[in-house]
Amino acid sequence: MELNHGNPVEDVLFLPSGGLVATAGGNSVKIWDVIAGGKLMFSMDSHNKTVTSICMGRIGKDTGEESQQLRILSVGLDGYMKVFDYAANRVTHSMRFPAPLLSIGYSPDCSTRVIGTSNGILYAGKRKTKEKENEESESDQFWRIAPVEQPERKVLKPSYFRYFQRGQGEKPSRGDYLIMRPKRVKLAEHDKLLKKFRHREALVSVLGSKNPENVLAVMEELVARKKLLKCVSNLDAEELELLFRFLHKYCTMPRYSSLLMGLTKRVLEVRADDIRASNSLRGHISNLKRSVEEEIRVQQSLQEIQGIISPLLKIAGRR
Repeated sequence: MELNHGNPVEDVLFLPSGGLVATAGGNSVKIWDVIAGGKLMFSMDSHNKTVTSICMGRIGKDTGEESQQLRILSVGLDGYMKVFDYAANRVTHSMRFPAPLLSIGYSPDCSTRVIGTSNGILYAGKRKTKEKENEESESDQFWRIAPVEQPERKVLKPSYFRYFQRGQGEKPSRGDYLIMRPKRVKLAEHDKLLKKFRHREALVSVLGSKNPENVLAVMEELVARKKLLKCVSNLDAEELELLFRFLHKYCTMPRYSSLLMGLTKRVLEVRADDIRASNSLRGHISNLKRSVEEEIRVQQSLQEIQGIISPLLKIAGRR
């Protein structure tokens, strides 16, 4: 007899009735009636990937009619184990494993199940059975003198809720994984204001700290948020003086000049009317102008020195 499963056959199983054959291949398990000449009875297509192995077993209660019914157990590369009731043509149980499954086996008494995975791990499970305790007669219990046992101290396990409610003085066990509590970072005042989107107040706060690195960091953040010019336009006279003092001190420094020189030009354009109306602001502008002119003279002197040294270096290089 020849049966066409439609996919490469991974496993074949004769059912206990003797007239049915189950084949596994592709993502389906098919039941064939051998007595009827190899007729396809039904197909179970509950797997998403190739079914690799099938077997028979009893799944269900220990007593009653269900305990005597056999089921087809199938495993596949999708990591699922399916339990198929071929009498009712439906899937009754399903279990997910963390790796592709390659084989499954059941003990003859259907009490132990073993599943093999592609990464070399075996998953073995045993069915729980209720053990009947031996009952003693009343006379035996009357004459027995049992020793007084000390109550055992209950050991807390990670499966108990109280395990996680232990006091801070509890010392960790040898196998515990310690998680250190990260230290809370204390934010500066300008960082708190930036988190609250109070941009003008953050700029004024950092200008008062007299730390050029922090001031440049806040200004770059305001540039990224496109709020720097708006903050400058909303500064009052005293706050504007703070800004001019900072620009006068640091705008000619090479580390900060790329941002501060452009900012100085925009401030003069935006706040020109306020500068003309205030004598103190005009004094800051004069100081700023003198520092810029002094920087220009220094740069010109350096260029002259460079013009003198460059020919000498070329002549020294030829020798």
